Amino acid sequence: MFVFVSLLLCMGSFINGGLTSRYKEDTGMMVTRSCYDEERQALLGLKANLVDINNTLNDWGHKEKNDCCQWTGVGCDVHTGHVTQLDLSSSYGYVLSGNISSLLSLLPRLEYLDLSGIDFQFNNIPNSLSSLTDLRYLKISNANLSGSIPHQLANLSNLLILDLSNNFLSGPIPDSLGDLTSLTEIHLSTNRLEGVIPTSFGNLPRLIELDLSRNLLNGSVPDFVRSTFLRQLDLSRNKLTGNLPNSTGKLSNLRYLDVSSNSLTGVIYDVHFQTLDVLIYLDLSFNSFELNLSSNIGFKLLTIKLQSCKLGPTFPMWIQTQRQFAYLDISNAGISDHVPGWFWDLPPRLRFLNLSSNDIKGMLPDMALFFEDYPGMDLSNNKLEGMIPLLPSKLAALNLSRNRFSGTLSFLCRIDAALTFLDLSSNLLSGNLPDCLKKFYKRLVVLNLSNNSLSGEIPSSLGFLSELQALYLRRNAFVGEVPTSLNNYTKLRFVDLGENKFSGNIPAWIEETLSELYALVLRSNRFNGSLPSQICFLNNLQLLDLSNNMLVGNIPRCFGNFTAMATRRFQDDITSHSYSSYVATLLNATSLGATKYCPGKDGGFVTCFTDEEALFIDNALVAWKGTQRQFERGLYLLKSIDISSNKLYGKLPSEMTNLRALISFNISNNKLYGEIPKHIDQLRYLDTFDLSRNEFSGNIPSSLSQLTLLSYLNLSYNNLSGRIPTGTQLQSFGYTSYSGNPQLCGPPLIQICGPSPPPAIVVGKKDAEKDGDEFWKSYYTGIGTGFVVGFWGICGVLFLNHQCRYFLFASLNSMKDWIHITTALHFQSLHKKFRW
Repeated sequence: MFVFVSLLLCMGSFINGGLTSRYKEDTGMMVTRSCYDEERQALLGLKANLVDINNTLNDWGHKEKNDCCQWTGVGCDVHTGHVTQLDLSSSYGYVLSGNISSLLSLLPRLEYLDLSGIDFQFNNIPNSLSSLTDLRYLKISNANLSGSIPHQLANLSNLLILDLSNNFLSGPIPDSLGDLTSLTEIHLSTNRLEGVIPTSFGNLPRLIELDLSRNLLNGSVPDFVRSTFLRQLDLSRNKLTGNLPNSTGKLSNLRYLDVSSNSLTGVIYDVHFQTLDVLIYLDLSFNSFELNLSSNIGFKLLTIKLQSCKLGPTFPMWIQTQRQFAYLDISNAGISDHVPGWFWDLPPRLRFLNLSSNDIKGMLPDMALFFEDYPGMDLSNNKLEGMIPLLPSKLAALNLSRNRFSGTLSFLCRIDAALTFLDLSSNLLSGNLPDCLKKFYKRLVVLNLSNNSLSGEIPSSLGFLSELQALYLRRNAFVGEVPTSLNNYTKLRFVDLGENKFSGNIPAWIEETLSELYALVLRSNRFNGSLPSQICFLNNLQLLDLSNNMLVGNIPRCFGNFTAMATRRFQDDITSHSYSSYVATLLNATSLGATKYCPGKDGGFVTCFTDEEALFIDNALVAWKGTQRQFERGLYLLKSIDISSNKLYGKLPSEMTNLRALISFNISNNKLYGEIPKHIDQLRYLDTFDLSRNEFSGNIPSSLSQLTLLSYLNLSYNNLSGRIPTGTQLQSFGYTSYSGNPQLCGPPLIQICGPSPPPAIVVGKKDAEKDGDEFWKSYYTGIGTGFVVGFWGICGVLFLNHQCRYFLFASLNSMKDWIHITTALHFQSLHKKFRW
């Protein structure tokens, strides 16, 4: 078919005379002519295979624009008229979709092809592209391609740049690509490529950039001894093993090296950097490297990422030679030392500093430093102590959590309003919340002050933080009511005010403004009053913990209306909050950006501006299977209601069984009564179910045995009766799940059940009255009928049979005489007794 179409196009070109020469033979001057007809038809064939929702290619084939060289995205050679460039890429989302037409092979002089950003709907890369032997640039990134990389691409001997990144390609990287000795850039990141990295890649003499990150590649890192022009090497987020080759230190032009998030091992010595004098970006994090570097290394790094590498136990002194860094991450590096004083003279171009998850000791010095922009700083999870000193006024993010800091929060009043993230949790901080927190209203996304000794009432000024998405005040000593000013938090998704001394009613305005809320934790406070029905309208709510308060009244029937708990829809992004870890400009700027070093066209690096974002993952303490458990990364999977340890009464609404995606349900230690809903089996995903210490009565519904995912059950200390339904699910729990119900019997309890009574017929009041009337009617009718039958039966026998008649009356006379004599003797005996 393809050959036939090609012949037709060629014949059409021949009939139409083809393209006349663009040069007159006698003058050599260029003449304007339309493009080749077969190439025009090939482009129209390409358009026919694409869906163009925005009419991006509207001018293709337009009757007033026949010259395809003038079409959108098409470029032609000014001398020959052949189509040499086709750029349909889009950075604005998918505006084109379809598949790659094989008619592209009819553009034999094509040198530049960029189809990035087109939705190719998981189609494969056609082998026909290999016929474009003049091709120098092939870019089809972020295009939803699948399948393997065709080995036929090795026919593109003139190829300089190959970019197939951000697709769904799988399988091995063809070894034959290493034969393309003209290649300067290879970008195959973010898809599912597996197997080893072809060793031939290390022999590409002109290679400048190699990006194979975010795949499933295994094996070792090859030697790149012949790739002497290599400037950027990114092998991160694969499954590579072995050591980093010593030959890496001979890549004298290398400026960017990233092998993070692999399974690489070994010791990193000076030899690995012996000629890397121009290296500015180094990321060895999330491997099992041990660094043993001297202070004589020659490079001056701008970015140093060594998270989870072993640098300690002493503080790495070679960092003293690196006084130009903008980004330093030596977290979780086994450092159990004091930070030397020289270190705190931080570079003014600092963008981010991370010393977290070590055992760093001592006190922080005053850091009244000047930074050109607004960096982020993470010193969390160490053993730092004392008062929080004077900190740099320009900070975008501050994390001092899980240390031993003491004192008040007054230091926050000296920090500029650019703060986007503040985590001071798990320290020894005390005092009230300062009013100056309100100045962070434009940027602050996460505020975590939990696990301290903070006290007092929540100031109404806290309600100014309109950008806040996560609020943690857990485990402090806050008192008073929740201020109504918090209803300004229209973007709030997570609230944890648990384990304080808050009092009053649960605010009824929660539903009005907190429509994005997915987690509400008010446990272990002094809230009273009833459960507000307004909570029922929080459609995104999937974690509700109101336990251990003084709430009274019934459970509203509308609690069965929580939309997010009724479906199995999971959103893993709701538990994370993006914040700026570095802000490059002042708050009055129209856009906030971060200085970032991006590869430039000349092989060097240029400064680009973008927001550098980090993620904060929510965490929650949940009563889980009888104990408290902290949920973090898996929190989005949890759908839980805990209203235990209150003073709630009434029946459990049957509407609660509408929450079919509920995983944990705890209503223990209340005064609830009535029967367990018979359709409890609708909660098919229930894992934890606790109804203990209430006043539930009646039988355990047999449907409970249908909850096959149930792993924790507690029905103890109620008034349940009857036989525990049989089934491996309910008998697998220990006796403590059922103890405290005296009338309950059957395994796993030792009480043996008697014979099973016939099933009781449950009727309504009117039916019972009707049945009662029918009963008495039948009763009296039966008596009347029996009397008539008995009377006439006896009388008939006496009337018809004289012998029976004689015997009956003789017997009656004898009975009369016996009664008379017995009575006389009885009275005579009494008379003698009383006379004496």
